[in-house]
Amino acid sequence: MNKLNKRLDFFDSFLKNYHLSKDGVNLNVWCPFCNNPNKHKLKLVIHLEKCFWHCWVCDKKGSNVSYLINKINKNVTIPNGLFYKRNNTNSFDLFGEEEVIEELDPVFLPENFQFFIDNFNPASPDAREVFKYALNRGTNKHKLCMLRMGFSTSNDFRRFLIMPSYDEKGELNYFVSRNIDVDTSCGYKYKNATIPKKHIIFNEINIDWSIPLTIVEGPLDLLKTNDNATCLLGSSLTEDMLLFKKIVKNKTDIKLALDSDAYSKAIKIAKTLSAYDVKVDILDTRGPDDIGDMSRDHFNKIYSESKEYTEEDSLLSKIRML
Repeated sequence: MNKLNKRLDFFDSFLKNYHLSKDGVNLNVWCPFCNNPNKHKLKLVIHLEKCFWHCWVCDKKGSNVSYLINKINKNVTIPNGLFYKRNNTNSFDLFGEEEVIEELDPVFLPENFQFFIDNFNPASPDAREVFKYALNRGTNKHKLCMLRMGFSTSNDFRRFLIMPSYDEKGELNYFVSRNIDVDTSCGYKYKNATIPKKHIIFNEINIDWSIPLTIVEGPLDLLKTNDNATCLLGSSLTEDMLLFKKIVKNKTDIKLALDSDAYSKAIKIAKTLSAYDVKVDILDTRGPDDIGDMSRDHFNKIYSESKEYTEEDSLLSKIRML
């Protein structure tokens, strides 16, 4: 009997509910970390061959199967040598937790995608309208190059401004597309790649971790920032996100520029990063304009006037919310 069958027989000996995938490798079981009273909710997956496990609900994961089994049923005796635990230094992340490198689905740009930098005067009327929209949002030739903006003539993306993202190796890892029409009742305002955002550092290829990094909320906000910048693809930055871990690893100083309505979230991010000895300056974005609506001169002004986060800022934020 091979190792895979021995492991499955072992789980079968004490689990009442489980589901084995058709390939015979992924075992779906109840998650002891979610602790759902319904034991038929099989949301945690164990890779019987590689000994990885991951819950798709609470996102708890690891590579120590013995630890997981003890959480499921502490009275189970595990045969010696049945499971192994990777113990090389590369199997642990910055926070001392076991790190599992997930296989992500490949990302492909929309069909018939073209970079504007290669075609400033596209034949398609819709593509020309997308180009005008980009200009109206404040882009210029430099930003067209840095952010690699483009368009597609396919029906699904024909009036969308498309902004690809590339990782540190220059490989496509994400894309964002924005419908240029104000009235989007006929479709979606955004159509983005489906990769989980926590695994993405938007255009890491542009980042120099040795100098201050500007962080904004969305890709279009990057039109107004300096070049060493990235976006959150939202308004949160948590410890399980790849961007957070890279910042802490490199001790990169941060210039945090979230929109004014996300001030409390900016404080929370700054407080968490500060706990890892990361210096965070917060830009004063109060005013009628979001980052994406500011002039580049206005952004440069508040960038130069940014102030380092202190515990007093956290207290003031709580007072404002009273």
